[in-house]
Amino acid sequence: MNLTYKTVQARLRKAGISIRKKGEIHRINLVGGQENTAYYTTSLQEALDRGLAMAKRAEEPQSGAPAKSREKRRNSTDPSIG
Repeated sequence: MNLTYKTVQARLRKAGISIRKKGEIHRINLVGGQENTAYYTTSLQEALDRGLAMAKRAEEPQSGAPAKSREKRRNSTDPSIG
């Protein structure tokens, strides 16, 4: 498959990933993502692969303890819980 910037851009956008090109450098990131989550590459194929992987990771549930509900936080006597 011969990749073009427009086809990669469309596939990534559908997955929730933005792509920008400046010179030969492609920058991919989650839509609305911060700089620390951005990835840079010169390969359009790598941009597509990394972007789709980034989208898949973003969809996965976060591991760790579930957040306390608002009601539990409100009724807590622990001053460190806001």
